[in-house]
Amino acid sequence: MSAFSPRARNACRGFTLIELLVVIVIVAILFSYTTLAIRGHDPEEMIQTEARRLDRLIQLALEEAILRGEEYALEVGIDGYRFLRFQQQRWVVIDTDRILRTRQLPVDMELELSLEETEIVIDPNAGMSKEFSLESEVDKFAEEGEDGNKRKKLEPQIYLLSSGEITPEFSIRLFYPGVETSYLVEGRFDGEHNAVISEL
Repeated sequence: MSAFSPRARNACRGFTLIELLVVIVIVAILFSYTTLAIRGHDPEEMIQTEARRLDRLIQLALEEAILRGEEYALEVGIDGYRFLRFQQQRWVVIDTDRILRTRQLPVDMELELSLEETEIVIDPNAGMSKEFSLESEVDKFAEEGEDGNKRKKLEPQIYLLSSGEITPEFSIRLFYPGVETSYLVEGRFDGEHNAVISEL
């Protein structure tokens, strides 16, 4: 068989650029955990670390959306955030992925969400507690709480599309009350996003 036959070429197929980028993002996220452990508990450094982690997770989710040809989304609560995937005509929490799992912010850290330059008031019940993070379906109109009352299910606010686009444009500000420095994680429609320092 010729060394240049189709079968030989397929056997030597390398990684695609997107697959390499996904690996790089995962390594960067794991590195951020090490950095946080070394730095300790300085509030400004913790804000910076959390902002960069969120930015890298958004990058990873967007790259996976493109690679898989599936729609992803980000849902923000008062004390954390989680990623969703659109499957079988509904949004499903990504709870089997060690990297894109539900994230809770460190104690006392807060966030503010703005969509299209309009600040969004996050429902105080929209936390990333176990009752939410263990629920895999978020497309139902209501769920029954411990008090027996019905309340609206959480919905994703930010969509990470398989086209590489982010909609709507957003900014998430991470901060500690009383600490002057905060960080903004921003995303634009064309898929560009970053984490930048912001003085209060």
